[in-house]
Amino acid sequence: MRTYIIRRLLTVPIMLIGMSFILFVMLWIRPGDARFAYVASIGDFQGELGIFEKELGLDRPWYVQYLDWGWNALQGDFGVGLTPPRDEVAAQIWERLPNTLEIGLLSVLIGGLIGIPVGILSAVKRNSVLDYGLRVFTIAGISIPNFWAATLVVYLPARWWSWTPLAGDYATLAEDPIKNLSIVIWPALIIAYGQAAYTARIVRSSMLEVFYTDYVRTARAKGLAELRVVISHVFRNSLITLTTVIGLQLATVLGGAVIAETIFAIPGLGQLTFQAILAQDYPVVLASVTIFSLVFLLINLLVDVLYTVVDPRIRY
Repeated sequence: MRTYIIRRLLTVPIMLIGMSFILFVMLWIRPGDARFAYVASIGDFQGELGIFEKELGLDRPWYVQYLDWGWNALQGDFGVGLTPPRDEVAAQIWERLPNTLEIGLLSVLIGGLIGIPVGILSAVKRNSVLDYGLRVFTIAGISIPNFWAATLVVYLPARWWSWTPLAGDYATLAEDPIKNLSIVIWPALIIAYGQAAYTARIVRSSMLEVFYTDYVRTARAKGLAELRVVISHVFRNSLITLTTVIGLQLATVLGGAVIAETIFAIPGLGQLTFQAILAQDYPVVLASVTIFSLVFLLINLLVDVLYTVVDPRIRY
């Protein structure tokens, strides 16, 4: 196990280098640049542009810029943003990352607490009226786009009751937990609904594959209680698939936080990335996507390690 983890960790820098290189080239060849808008707002375009490019090293060849950026990134220095107030990129990321992680963890937690019981109940009561109702619930959750549901949550209460979840300024969990949760809970619930629906479908299908196996019939023949058969024998065999799904959900939530944070005006890493893309602020885009990729790779590694906990037969 230790050798496997070390081997996987050694591949993380290689994958990050490949991802960041491709992204850097795509940002470098794209039309437009935030520096032109910034210099134009100052006045002397030609003179200020030359000074600005020399200050940031943008007058050098692109491959030299990438090597310089990569070396500084290894030391935790992602440079400064191109748009005012031109703060350090690392400071912006570390300030906003906890807000994004909060939404991701909360939505995955709520999605699991709803989706797992729904999936178990749907499998146990298969082909019943309750099962059909729960399947409609899950199909709707998978089909409804998150951005559309989030827009309705913001718009309809404001139209019908003159109230909106966006009322008031955002407060972090450390500053005001109650106010923070009153804002964060809405995007978390919206994301969690889709995740719960998908989780329930996975749990139901995995359990149905096990219900009629020989060892389940043997467990029933031994006189074990039905609840114990369902939990210890049937549900336990779906944990491998469930672990994979939940791990992927957490990773995709972090990347998909762009929509939720933008609609609900939450100052997270997703909103920062979205604003940087619109402003063509490539240092911020490059750094934030790299952080997202690093988190995604680490979550995948954690899921692989959890396989050995869920199923002791798995060894690396």
